[in-house]
Amino acid sequence: MEDTVRKEAFYTLLDIGEYSTEKMDAALAKHQEWDDRDRAFYMALVETTLENETTIDAIIAAYSRTRLAKLRPVVRVAVEIALAQVLYMDRVPDSAACNESVKLVKAGGEGRYTGFANGLIRNIIRNRDSLEARVVTDNTSIRLKHINNSWQVTDPRYKRYESTLSLSLTYSYPYRIVDHFRDSYADAEQILRGLRSKRSITALSKVPVADLADALGAQAPFGDDLPVLVFPQGSHPAQTQQFRDGEFYIMDLSSMQPVYQAGYDTADGSAARRNTSRFPDHAEVLDLCASPGGKSIEAAILYDANVTACDISTGKTSRIQENINRLDLNDKIKVMENDAAEFREDFAERYDVVIADVPCSALGVSGRKPDIRTRVTPQSMKELAGIQKQILSNASGYVKPGGTLIYSTCTLDPLENEQQVSAFLSASVEYTLTKQETIYPDADHDGFYYAILKKK
Repeated sequence: MEDTVRKEAFYTLLDIGEYSTEKMDAALAKHQEWDDRDRAFYMALVETTLENETTIDAIIAAYSRTRLAKLRPVVRVAVEIALAQVLYMDRVPDSAACNESVKLVKAGGEGRYTGFANGLIRNIIRNRDSLEARVVTDNTSIRLKHINNSWQVTDPRYKRYESTLSLSLTYSYPYRIVDHFRDSYADAEQILRGLRSKRSITALSKVPVADLADALGAQAPFGDDLPVLVFPQGSHPAQTQQFRDGEFYIMDLSSMQPVYQAGYDTADGSAARRNTSRFPDHAEVLDLCASPGGKSIEAAILYDANVTACDISTGKTSRIQENINRLDLNDKIKVMENDAAEFREDFAERYDVVIADVPCSALGVSGRKPDIRTRVTPQSMKELAGIQKQILSNASGYVKPGGTLIYSTCTLDPLENEQQVSAFLSASVEYTLTKQETIYPDADHDGFYYAILKKK
């Protein structure tokens, strides 16, 4: 069965695009005959390859006679899968990883390159204890060698690149993103280490959290103030009957913080206290970029709010509706299609709370969504900042006098976060900043940013 699993992983990676999770879910749904072992192996192949693609490709570039960009996609992906197994997975013998990937080259219609792929993989295996890598940055080809658990530049002329490139290859993040983290934050390695850590699965409970935690073998570390479930590693909460019955919603702990912090005061370190001036009971709430619906669901559960959940397309609103249906919250949450970048007069000053969880570069979730790393560029981040500015401006017009505006992103970028809010406050004298926080990634959190703003 392993050859079938490898082949499916191979075709998934060939067509991964921007939606790796959806592609993997579709493949798993197609192969109902797979047992748990097969499914786990498939997921490990795809995830390990994607998570380490930057480093794997740099190693391929050092040993391949053909430039990386010129490699046939079938050959490149087959070799990537082989090296993911050889360098990052323990269970597969090197010979099997090589031989099966060579078969994938042939299965992908590139049989004339089987010898090339075989030789390339075996050469890298022979040199695995002193690996080399090649990276092109600033139009300069730079070679590195893996020595004493770090990557060192071999040509003294390029030593100025070494610290950034070493982090890039150690954590498998593109040079430009590592460079961005080093320019923007005090400890880039802490961020990268946090992004690459194995994240706990957390959820928001709709029913009494202690009872549900006992039934599912989870923890409830915050009690009733924030009814969070923390599942042990290896759990599959989405496969439980309680999930299907709508008793909880899977959501990262960082993503819960904006709505929670808007309604509770926790800064003094004592027990959390409700602040109804910021988030009143039964509040009228507008969630402008709501898909898949987490913050709308949280507002309904924590504050018994009446929520209008919007997003830009039918696909996104359908996803919100599916989650609301499962949690039986149709009496509290209304879903509608809306472009947050276009101002609506009928929304003007109607809402106690407006949530603007805006489109962003998503670097804070790039640890568990590695396809994000390859598509984010400085230009795309600037373009997103322009969209965010427009949405934030529109959102501010929908808040009642005395109401609350919540701005949030799942990225780590001052331009999209602190600078965005600072520029807004400079231009909008009717708003004051109540709280802002950058949440750094670790084993319990994605990277995240939020600001809570009060309208005078």
